[in-house]
Amino acid sequence: MTIETQVHVKVTINDLYKEQQETNKLLIQLASELKNMSDLPDRVAKLEIQAATNAWLPKVVWATMSAAIASGVAALYQLFGGN
Repeated sequence: MTIETQVHVKVTINDLYKEQQETNKLLIQLASELKNMSDLPDRVAKLEIQAATNAWLPKVVWATMSAAIASGVAALYQLFGGN
């Protein structure tokens, strides 16, 4: 015993034309996105170089803050109870 199901769909030239237009729009969008990606390695390299050149700044800030706190503690120690 077999069950046969047949779906009848009417496809017109107009329907195909609309689908083709949608496909063309998607292709144009994809092409524009790919054009923007062509210089992606250059942009990433520039960002890495910029990050590397700015990497010293936090280290200097932390070293300066540490030295200032240590000297402040030493000054308070000398002022209030040190020999």
